[in-house]
Amino acid sequence: MADPLGPAHRSVRVGPRRRTLILVWLGAIGFFGVLLGVTQAAEGPLDDPDPAFQRPGLLDIGALPKPAPAIDGLDFEGRRTVVFFELPGRVAELCGVLDGEAFARDVQSVIIVSNPATCTEIPVLVSAHLADRFGMRQPRSGGAPVGYAVVDEDGMIRYRTLDPAITSLIDEVATILGALS
Repeated sequence: MADPLGPAHRSVRVGPRRRTLILVWLGAIGFFGVLLGVTQAAEGPLDDPDPAFQRPGLLDIGALPKPAPAIDGLDFEGRRTVVFFELPGRVAELCGVLDGEAFARDVQSVIIVSNPATCTEIPVLVSAHLADRFGMRQPRSGGAPVGYAVVDEDGMIRYRTLDPAITSLIDEVATILGALS
């Protein structure tokens, strides 16, 4: 006897193989959803709005190297230089990290802040506009960039990135400087 409601009324049975596949896909979606939520929660106001630019790498290749801007009293020619961009309240911590860093003996370091701050061994320049001249990106907060630019012996900017955790990731700067040798 024919089904009075037609073929669309018949119930669909899902076999054990298909059920397993569906559960695997739902599990993967859930896992990656949680992972996405965790990464978005970890983003801070000093991070780059586009996480792909947060670390130096392939995305900078098209724009770099480019000449470093002239800064009164600072000569980039003939010596590798790391130009740090930092917030005034965090300069003391950065200076403490740089005092113990091996590359600091062979590399010129400069810290640029948007408001006055001091450091004993490293020049600290106050400028709200030098970050723009180095091509530093604006952080999520819209405030002054926190990160660094690496300038080679020829006065060319080779790397630049926002890095709000520079004091704990100073070894990355040492790696970049080693690659320039």
